[in-house]
Amino acid sequence: MHLDIDSMSYEELLALGEHIGSVSTGLSEEVIMAKMEQWKYSCSKTGSSVDAEICCICQEEYADDDGVGNLDCGHVYHVACIKEWLAQKNSCPICKNTALAT
Repeated sequence: MHLDIDSMSYEELLALGEHIGSVSTGLSEEVIMAKMEQWKYSCSKTGSSVDAEICCICQEEYADDDGVGNLDCGHVYHVACIKEWLAQKNSCPICKNTALAT
């Protein structure tokens, strides 16, 4: 069945949205916490003080002892930032690969 949504009225689109419902592609907090590798960030481990590393979600620099999480693709974010992201969609904000295998 193919719908031509371009010719549908606003009311018809609302009714269609109610009929279809919402689809969650995010993960529960339990799954995120169980599957995501986490550690405390340390500036001394990076070896470079010239290029500060930032979380691409909040755009803030990582500070010593910040909780960070590593996705399956290898990208790292603040734990709080990536938890909120993954609750909406299980994909990496940078490379769009599946963030955590379930």
